[in-house]
Amino acid sequence: MADPNSTDLASEDFPDGVARTTADTSRRVRFPLVRWLLAPRTTWQARRLAADFGEGMDARTAWVMARLARHPDERGYAMAHLDVVD
Repeated sequence: MADPNSTDLASEDFPDGVARTTADTSRRVRFPLVRWLLAPRTTWQARRLAADFGEGMDARTAWVMARLARHPDERGYAMAHLDVVD
């Protein structure tokens, strides 16, 4: 008999045996509204990336990584963006 308190992620709810997990939303990385308006897909991917990575990733790094994944030709701009200090 299976333990009901088990942390086994595979479940009969998922036919392929892979459970979908959600990112912990207790610590959210915040992005400025202008990012959401000008690049919503990149910002959404950055938010997911930061949530999946955990507390070690800030919003700026997550956004640049997400942007470079979709637009590798913007590498120069992205690196300059990371070098800017608030």
